[in-house]
Amino acid sequence: MATIPYKNAAGKRIAGVTTIIGNIGWGREQLMYWAWNEGIEGRNYRDTKQEAADSGTIAHSFIEAHLRGKEYVPSLDINPDIVSKAEKAFQNFLHWKSMVDFRILSLEEHLVSERYQYGATPDCIAVINGKNCLFDWKASNGIYESYLIQVSAYKVVWEEVHSDILIDGGHYLYRMDKESAAWTLHYWEDLSLAWEAFLCAKKLHDLKKLIKP
Repeated sequence: MATIPYKNAAGKRIAGVTTIIGNIGWGREQLMYWAWNEGIEGRNYRDTKQEAADSGTIAHSFIEAHLRGKEYVPSLDINPDIVSKAEKAFQNFLHWKSMVDFRILSLEEHLVSERYQYGATPDCIAVINGKNCLFDWKASNGIYESYLIQVSAYKVVWEEVHSDILIDGGHYLYRMDKESAAWTLHYWEDLSLAWEAFLCAKKLHDLKKLIKP
C-alpha cells in the first residue's frame, strides 16, 4: 500500500503508524531475518527482494478484492510460482472465512487520531462470531512485536473515530507463509502492553524531530 498523507483537523501533516514504529527500528526484524535466510539459501537478497515483495502484495490483493466483492487478476508477466503461492494463501483464507460468521464493517479506512496525532489504515474491521473485531492479514515468515504494536494502535484510533462501534471481540492476525502458503491465525484479546509501547514510540518519534545537532 502506498504511503498515505495523513493530516489532522488543522490540516497539518502527521505520521502514520508504520512510520512511527519503523523510526525506532521495530518492524525491521522480519526484513533482517529474510535477508539472512536468503544468504543461507545461497541467494542474493537484492535479486529476490522484489519477487518476495510481489508475492505478498498479490496475496493481499486477492483477499482485499474478495472482501470488496471484486475479482483480482494478476498480471500475466508475473512469475507463475509467485502467483501460485498467493492463490494458495487466498484459498486458505476462504476456507477459514467459511468457518466463521464473517461480516465486513470497514475496509482500509484512513483514520486520524486527533487525541494522539497519528494516522492509520486498518486492513479490516469485521464481525467475527458475532463480535466486532480488528482483522489484519500479512504475508510473512513470522509474527513480530511490531505487528502487535501496529494492531493496538489501529484499535485505539478506530474506537476514537467510531465510538459507536467498539472492538469487543479482540484482534485477529491472519499470517500467510511466503514459502509454503500455509496460514496461521493469531488472536489477542488484550494488547494494552503493545499500546504502551506504541505511545513510547510516538514520543520518541516526536522528540526526534525536535532534537537537532
